[in-house]
Amino acid sequence: MVEMPHNNLPRPEDDSLEPSLDFLQSAREANESGDFLLSMYLYLAAFEKSSKEGENPAEDAVYGLKQAWALACANKERSMAEYIFELMEPYLTSEETTLCANKLQKLAFEKLEEFGLSREELEDMAQMLVEDASLDASPIVRIDRVVKRAARDGAPDGKVDSSDAVASDEAAAGQSPLAERGASDEEITLGNVHAAFVGDGEALDYDSVVGYDSVIEVMHDFGIGMAEDQSFGQLVEMLNLRHGLKQRPALDSFLFRAQAREDANRFMLATLGELGVPAVHMRMEENFQGMPILCISTRTADLGPSQSLKDVFDNGGVLVLEDLDLWESPVSDYPEDGANFFMMQLTRGAREAVNLVRYAVEKNDVYVIATASLDGMIDDFFLDMLEPLSLIDIDFPNEEERARLWMDIAKNHPSIRSINKKDLVKYSANLARYDIYMATREAIEEAYKLGLITRKYQPVTRDNLFDKLAAYHPLESEEYSELEDEVIRDFQSDLDHIDDILNR
Repeated sequence: MVEMPHNNLPRPEDDSLEPSLDFLQSAREANESGDFLLSMYLYLAAFEKSSKEGENPAEDAVYGLKQAWALACANKERSMAEYIFELMEPYLTSEETTLCANKLQKLAFEKLEEFGLSREELEDMAQMLVEDASLDASPIVRIDRVVKRAARDGAPDGKVDSSDAVASDEAAAGQSPLAERGASDEEITLGNVHAAFVGDGEALDYDSVVGYDSVIEVMHDFGIGMAEDQSFGQLVEMLNLRHGLKQRPALDSFLFRAQAREDANRFMLATLGELGVPAVHMRMEENFQGMPILCISTRTADLGPSQSLKDVFDNGGVLVLEDLDLWESPVSDYPEDGANFFMMQLTRGAREAVNLVRYAVEKNDVYVIATASLDGMIDDFFLDMLEPLSLIDIDFPNEEERARLWMDIAKNHPSIRSINKKDLVKYSANLARYDIYMATREAIEEAYKLGLITRKYQPVTRDNLFDKLAAYHPLESEEYSELEDEVIRDFQSDLDHIDDILNR
């Protein structure tokens, strides 16, 4: 039988007064019989039932929750242990909170050791990234959460996360952005710095993304996406010879901006696919306590067990700063000539992150790419750090790009092929690529659910898709007004033929 080791745990006394008695009793019986996982879920059920029936759960239910925690840890159920810890934390002492945090850290290290990373190497990496000194009584290295993250597709299902984002590669090449797929990325939070080891995945490139033709042409001017172009290679050789250089000068940092940040992030992932070099991703998140954490992630294939993050860039690479307009400056005010003073104010983890960005910007064979929304404001601290910087603004898709986008959607989703493509191109003007994919996905899912109800195939209807597109247009826009008129005309047309339908 497994129990959480603590001397001051309350023991259930008068179970007859507790509505969740059945769950608690069943949980204890399952524990005694050796069915630990069933016992854990029953203890959780008892806590949830008690919580719903009053403002505060009964002491017996809290005791059961702690038993569920002990069972999750004993069976190495890390995600469940993290979930239970969030429920349990309000009822823990500071000493118990520290013990639980240490246990989560141990479980995370044990899991990462399965990837070939030794405990000593992980602790060295953690020590490099975490704060020099803790701000409270918690341990210097604290695991705030350990999760398996499912990668989101770059268009309708979201960017990743590379990454989601994070830093995971997005939808498979040639795969419709409306399709879902998963990945098994291991992430850990170290103090206020988040490190992730991202599994291998198929990457996008310029051939597999649709609706970015004009932006791709701009990137071609910088030489990105021209690796297979022999004439461009000959041009570079001639320029190197005439200027007496061994290789092309280092490029500026790039900042991809779009109305929908998902468009910028998807194009960033396609650019990574074109470059085909190791990448390190940084992004800002909040932990479950609402505190900002810096997330640093890379693919496991790009980071060996004995390497630091800088070693990823030994033979060139890419540093990605995702959603830079959502980042907060590490300090609010600092003297213009006080760089050393500024660096002293940062925690060790923040200093390492700043140094990594500066190292990448200064290294000739490392690309630095940032993404942001056009409506977001980026702190001058980050803009100065990225200089020299080239802004790449990704506009809404033009008419030709929308036509290719709708052809690509129809190729992968036959149920919308009956809708006039000229109308779709017209009424999707001034919409982000992400919004077009999302509107289409919503219409497809609605038709699919209707098919389940009626027990027969239901195609996506014109008025349904138009209604979804209208929801993404501003109410005062010309496109919204025209779509509204189209939906009304279709409805009136249906009313005119109602007698014919009823007489069938």
